[in-house]
Amino acid sequence: MSDQFDYIIAGAGSAGCAIAYRLVKAGNSVLLLEAGEKDDSLFHKIPATVVKVFQQKSWPYMTLPQEHCNNREMLIAQGKVLGGGSSVNGMIYIRGQHQDYDDWQNNWGCDGWGYQDVLPYFRRAEANESLGDEFHGETGPVHIGENRYRHPLTQACIRACEQMGLPYTNDFNGATQEGTGFYQTNIKNGERQSTSQTYLKQLAGNPKLTVMTHALVHKVNLEGSGKQQKATGVTYSIKGGAAVTAKANKEVIVSAGAFGSPKILLLSGIGPAEHLAKVGVEAKVELPVGKNFHDHQHMSINATTKENISIYQEDKGASAIKHMLQYLWTRSGLMTSNILEGGAFIDSEGVGRPDVQFHFLPLLDNFDNTPGEKPEAEAHGVSIKVGHLRSKSRGEVRLKSNNPADLMEIDARILSHPDDLKNQVRAVQTALKAFEQPALKRIVKRVIEPDNIAIDDIPALEAFVRQNIKTVYHPGGTCKLGKDSKDSVVDLELRVHGVPNLRVIDMSICPQVPSGNTNAVAIMIGERGADLILNPGQITSSSASNVTAIVTEQKEATHA
Repeated sequence: MSDQFDYIIAGAGSAGCAIAYRLVKAGNSVLLLEAGEKDDSLFHKIPATVVKVFQQKSWPYMTLPQEHCNNREMLIAQGKVLGGGSSVNGMIYIRGQHQDYDDWQNNWGCDGWGYQDVLPYFRRAEANESLGDEFHGETGPVHIGENRYRHPLTQACIRACEQMGLPYTNDFNGATQEGTGFYQTNIKNGERQSTSQTYLKQLAGNPKLTVMTHALVHKVNLEGSGKQQKATGVTYSIKGGAAVTAKANKEVIVSAGAFGSPKILLLSGIGPAEHLAKVGVEAKVELPVGKNFHDHQHMSINATTKENISIYQEDKGASAIKHMLQYLWTRSGLMTSNILEGGAFIDSEGVGRPDVQFHFLPLLDNFDNTPGEKPEAEAHGVSIKVGHLRSKSRGEVRLKSNNPADLMEIDARILSHPDDLKNQVRAVQTALKAFEQPALKRIVKRVIEPDNIAIDDIPALEAFVRQNIKTVYHPGGTCKLGKDSKDSVVDLELRVHGVPNLRVIDMSICPQVPSGNTNAVAIMIGERGADLILNPGQITSSSASNVTAIVTEQKEATHA
């Protein structure tokens, strides 16, 4: 195998696979490095086995004890497999709100990253089976479609939200996000459509692409001195073996996620000099790598049901065999469900913009709890996973040592901003209101979490939030996008400040993580990043002409 490539991509997740596809299609040689293994298990294909693959194919990240959450450590695992998060997540397709990206531009100074700038890249990635208006693409690599299996408890939750006054919607990614309904998912013919199974699969056999799994990137290799550091390649190892060096003739692209990307930069000597000195890494470029960490959080509002109508125990015994046989023979039934089939986006403050998200579960939810914190659910029930969408708290991720095999130290600082606790309490109150609606009240036996807390008992609800809040696995911000190297890591074209030939392209660049599930966002960032590489100078001059070109390209492909 050659040790020289046009581009080297560290991380084959949602963004990394999209980048590799676009660069290879443009005629470039690409080395794609993934620390995890291949996604060739049947369980990666089956939507309903999401919990199984997530537990088995993820980095086991935990936060430090959280001061504002009763000193609890929290699970915050991330995909460690070809396809990254797209191979282990809940397959929900959400882009966030128009205002999220306009905020990037107007409030965070990220010119060229407003909603109209990013919309063409969302469309470019998407092959939507049922939506074809100005907001959606029809010819992209990733199939987006409707859930074929819809559980009655999910339908009851949706009706309850309508009874609260929410409009029913079949498109959370169109003109407005507000409403309730079934999520669109990246599932096709009953199988998960990860970026590995879409973008990479289309490159199968292409000699321009080299994919290495079990490949742990140690660092980006920099040449030069002082302020003249240039990325020339990477050092990595396979399954803990000897270090290997690969050279990039054009660029190195770090796409290892909100924890992996800052880790690689820090190990390369790019980051806060004081921190690097503590862990024995030579400081080369001073940048706020690892700062601005934030995530979405949620609480599970759980209620038992009067009848045994949930999917509790459906993965056991004869039921499990029946469902698996139905799936294998017909690609239909419960196994084609992503379980998180429906949800809602709610404007709880009445300001004209949703700030709370619901995920509906047709069983009692305790999947995201810190291991050992709560017993397994042993009853039929229904859950609303509820959380506020725009955290103001900011944490930091750091190296534990200069050993590339060590996981990152995650100082999440959840609820450290006082507004976050108030907002999360309001989110819980919104879910409790949903359980009071006729559609749920007639089937619910008792709300067990929170147990016997009145909807207006603010101190008790605050205590519930502190003890029960947990991640939605949407971390970002640790290699922040921006103009100024004092408060950002990458510039507006995703180039690392002060380091030629090096970019970061993934969720770590988000100044504020968009409002909702993040896989679609990561793919969009990958699409946009690839286009910035292939067509440089767009944002610093004018992004309008390029956006127009992409829209024209999509229209021509649609009508071909």
